[in-house]
Amino acid sequence: MRALTAAALLLFGALTSGNAGAQVTPSFPDLTYASVGGQPLMLDLYLPQNGAAPRPLVVWIHGGGWSGGSRFPAPAHARRLLNFGVAVASISYRLTSQAGQWGAEPVIFPAQIHDSKAAIRWLRAHAAEYQIDPNRVGVWGSSAGGHLAALVGTSGNDPALEGVVGGNLGQSSAVQVAVDYYGPTDLLLMQLDVTTPPGSIIDHDAPSSPESRLIGFDQPGEGIGVLRANADNPAPPFPQLITRVTELSPLTWVDAADPPSLIVHGDQDSSVPIAQSERLLTNLMAFGHAPAFITVPGAGHGGFPNETHEQAHEFLLGYLISHLHRGGFE
Repeated sequence: MRALTAAALLLFGALTSGNAGAQVTPSFPDLTYASVGGQPLMLDLYLPQNGAAPRPLVVWIHGGGWSGGSRFPAPAHARRLLNFGVAVASISYRLTSQAGQWGAEPVIFPAQIHDSKAAIRWLRAHAAEYQIDPNRVGVWGSSAGGHLAALVGTSGNDPALEGVVGGNLGQSSAVQVAVDYYGPTDLLLMQLDVTTPPGSIIDHDAPSSPESRLIGFDQPGEGIGVLRANADNPAPPFPQLITRVTELSPLTWVDAADPPSLIVHGDQDSSVPIAQSERLLTNLMAFGHAPAFITVPGAGHGGFPNETHEQAHEFLLGYLISHLHRGGFE
């Protein structure tokens, strides 16, 4: 494992890169990969102009605190993946702010991971149609999307998180490589991980926090902090909530079969403490993995320079296009 460095800043959520080149237009926009409550879940598929088919694929999962953000436009730096012959799929998933839009059920975890896995299964089911190589699939996400990317990576084909959204259950949702940009990994420790500096712009323990909304414990008198204080309380609803918060942690599912992974985090992140990423690094190493870890000195919640994105590209390309594997990540 190598620790690498770079620098910069961004809001809790969608990843942008101002100097990464012009936005790209999807080859196949608005593809429906599943339907929930009569409403479509969609993805945009970007196919490269060059490269031999079938092409490797990177699935992009946007951030936004599980309550906002959008699949479009895809990150501008996706252009470099396309230039190397790698297809990119940018997916939508159900958001906690969309209660009532997807039927009667609340939009809480595990809806988000079920949707992410459904999109990957759909893409594999349609691999021949879009000339995608189903054996070379990577995932990349930022913030909340980084959490989901890490969870996709560590949970593989575990039936406990697979769900049935969208069907295609004969297809695998496992990936060959995962990139996690500053994703949360342990919600119960988010507030305890805050250091000063950088401090935190979010009270992760509050009922209004993104984390409390994700687990559906977001009413007055509730919240992650209350749950942590009642972690051993056998009275409802605490055991069910502890199970939920445990299942949504990528740490829970780490094992020796996990794919290669890259974790990137700014050391001045005031939305997701860097300790969250360091904890995932430690767990992966405990199972014999050698994940790449990029610390971005002085950086906040994203907004990394092109150099950092290029390192992520190199990592992905190294595992999806084997002859390009080079440069310090091994």
